[in-house]
Amino acid sequence: MARVKFSPIVTNISGSVGGVTFQRNKFGHTMRQKPLPPKSATSAQLYIRTLIASLQASWAGLTDAARLQWTRYPDFSGQTIKHDKNVHLSGQGLYIKYQLLLLLMGKPLLTTLNYAPIAAIPVFSSIQANVASILLRYASAWSDADVFFIFKISSPRSPTKRFSSRGLRWMYIEDINSAMFQIFAYYEAAFGASPAVGTTVHFTIQAVSLIAPVMSTPVPYTVVITAIP
Repeated sequence: MARVKFSPIVTNISGSVGGVTFQRNKFGHTMRQKPLPPKSATSAQLYIRTLIASLQASWAGLTDAARLQWTRYPDFSGQTIKHDKNVHLSGQGLYIKYQLLLLLMGKPLLTTLNYAPIAAIPVFSSIQANVASILLRYASAWSDADVFFIFKISSPRSPTKRFSSRGLRWMYIEDINSAMFQIFAYYEAAFGASPAVGTTVHFTIQAVSLIAPVMSTPVPYTVVITAIP
């Protein structure tokens, strides 16, 4: 890995060129050998790639006016690329990112762009976790039909550490229309076993609008597994 220094003319660079990848991390801007994708893919990866290919074709089939709407939308919503908060998403990037979530939810594609505030995350009254249950209780029943939620669970980490997408083990998308939500089954699906007493579970929740291509910032939560009372 090499550290990159810029000149007054070139002030930023990201992405892959030839066999190298430029990226920004805690060390600054760096250059490293471009990672090679694995030769084999899981059924889930193949499914996602199929959906993305269909969305690429869908984007190409939009009218110029429709593509212009998607291109201008990040100027309103302020959505940026992952590695540089000063660079807005492209219209095509926003289209594929948002519509992919709708397809994973089993929803139809959004065909008419709306301008709506960022979706809110419901307030939890408590989070209870033991070796048989990880239960999220809401302050009141949640029944907003215009919002769905993305939950992500990462590999067990120290309680003092933050949620890490690099340790992501499971992502699932759900409607929430009740006063509580049980995520224990998703933990078992991610790790193949129940959590042990003392395990720290790191997860995030992100709200996504069904009526506009906007979503909240993922909110991190940490809970320690206890014995059954």
